[in-house]
Amino acid sequence: MDDDCNIPISVSYQPNVDRLERSFKQKVNLDEGVIFTKVPRGLVISFDEKIFFSPGDARIKQNSLYILDVLASGLKNIHNDCVVEDHTQEDMNTVSAYQYDWEISIARAGNIAQYLINCGSIDSDRIFALGYGEFMPFKDNVDEHVGMDNRIDIVILEYEANR
Repeated sequence: MDDDCNIPISVSYQPNVDRLERSFKQKVNLDEGVIFTKVPRGLVISFDEKIFFSPGDARIKQNSLYILDVLASGLKNIHNDCVVEDHTQEDMNTVSAYQYDWEISIARAGNIAQYLINCGSIDSDRIFALGYGEFMPFKDNVDEHVGMDNRIDIVILEYEANR
C-alpha cells in the first residue's frame, strides 16, 4: 500500500453510551419530554426545552437541576466528550432579553454546559455548547414528536473527538 494513502485518524470507538443510557433511565424518572436516540456519533438524549427553561428565558429552572446532576454523575464515570445542543423556536414577541432564536439558543446551551462544568465538575475540554435556533427542527430530521422542535440535545459522543 502506498504511504500517501495512509491517513491518520483520531477516532477510537468507546462503547460507554449503552451503560450511560441505562443508568440515566434508572435515576431520572421522566415519562414525557425525553427521547433517547442512538446515532453514528453517539447517544443523543433529547429533552423538551420546557423542562429546563421558561419561555424567553435562558436561566435554568431550579427544579430541573437534579437532571443535570444525574447527567454529570454519569459523565464522570466515562471519558466521552459531550455536546450540548439547543434548538429553540421561540415567539420573540414575548418579554425576552433576546431578539433572535439563535441568541437565546446559544445562551441556553452555554448555561447548561457551564452548569455541567462548574457544578458537575466536568472538565471544560469535554463539553461543547452549540445553539441552532430554529434551523434543525426535530420533525424534519427524525420523526414527528409534538413539541420537540424546542429541545436540548445532550450528545454523548461515541468516539474520541480531538480538537
